[in-house]
Amino acid sequence: MQYPRFFVIPQNRSNDTILITNSENLHLNTVLRLRVGDRVDICLNDGNIYECELISVGKKESAAKIKNIIVAPERKTKVVLFMALTKSERMDFAVEKVTELGVDSIVPFESKFCTAKDKGNKHERLGRIALSASKQAGRVRLPEISETLAFDKMLETLKNFPQLIVAYEKSTKCAKDVLATLSSACDTAIVIGSEGGFDATEIERLESVGAKVISLGRNILRAETAAVALTGVILYQIDTWGKLN
Repeated sequence: MQYPRFFVIPQNRSNDTILITNSENLHLNTVLRLRVGDRVDICLNDGNIYECELISVGKKESAAKIKNIIVAPERKTKVVLFMALTKSERMDFAVEKVTELGVDSIVPFESKFCTAKDKGNKHERLGRIALSASKQAGRVRLPEISETLAFDKMLETLKNFPQLIVAYEKSTKCAKDVLATLSSACDTAIVIGSEGGFDATEIERLESVGAKVISLGRNILRAETAAVALTGVILYQIDTWGKLN
């Protein structure tokens, strides 16, 4: 049986007791209306699932006693999505779906043709979306949501990835051929442009840090569609879909 899942900071654990606070406690109280004695699963972002029983339920915080600990299997390498800022509803959709698919981190960035701007509220909102999607997908770790990076800063970050894939509608390089060379032993970065795509100079700069620029086929995909499609294919290619335990 799958129990309601909550994500809690590690500092909220003391021996065999875990405190549930803030928005997670609000969800426990007002949405799920859980009571003392109910069973819940708690994740501390450490790769474990803590099977617990509620021992107190309050408006400000609730407490759960650990009954069992399950060590969940995890991928050893990281898959990170770098996505240019898009309109809010499209960015929200992409974050929700790639979280369900299993990316480890999501990094918004600014590029020349971005029409959307980060007014300082994107990080918090995208975090809420990722939290909800993580619960729905049964994840044991939340994806890390980065603050929005300038293009230059993103390039510096990308230098850390041995595998770097960029989707570009003007590329003539076959995605199937390039993705077939990916290794499951290396961290992988996926880079998706905004609604306006990339400037040719930006593509040159991405290639200068080792990016493999690929086409996603004849059809021009929306940014959020490209993000979800390419993430799914890459996760399949590095064999995460074949490992169930």
